[in-house]
Amino acid sequence: MIGTPADILKYTRAVQILLSGYGGYKKGKRVETDKQIRDEIVRTSIRVRQHMQNIHDRSVDDDNLQIVRNARSCMQEIDALIEDVDKSSSGTQHAFFSGQRTVSNKDLKALIVHDHEMIEMVTNAVNLSNDSERAQQQGSEELAATVQRCQQMISSCRGFYSERLTLLNGLKN
Repeated sequence: MIGTPADILKYTRAVQILLSGYGGYKKGKRVETDKQIRDEIVRTSIRVRQHMQNIHDRSVDDDNLQIVRNARSCMQEIDALIEDVDKSSSGTQHAFFSGQRTVSNKDLKALIVHDHEMIEMVTNAVNLSNDSERAQQQGSEELAATVQRCQQMISSCRGFYSERLTLLNGLKN
């Protein structure tokens, strides 16, 4: 785990490169920051889906049913990730006697690191979807394997995102 404030600064700056206006989870801006992260995950996931849709459509035209099935499965996984993100709760305030604890610096550090890693994972899925489209254009035998790796990455993103929800559970704004 991260030990010093200097360590967490590199994660915050890495996310700032991708999201202008990101400043970590400052008091009073935590819900907005959470929404900003979730919007970025959805936006990036939609990019992956668009690439898979292109692969799917070209494979339908080429009568390549195996790739059609793989691309469709990947798109379904992406849709599930987007739905998970859209329907997830953010760190909102709760009633005084709800038994939920306030957020600590350790919690915020863990959340910032998690956000950075989540965005990296989704970006890796975009790279895999780009590789898949490139493989299809070149007629490579690696297309099916690359589409499946992309689906596996999205599936991993879903699991990793559920860990983020665990971090948010029990926190107060």
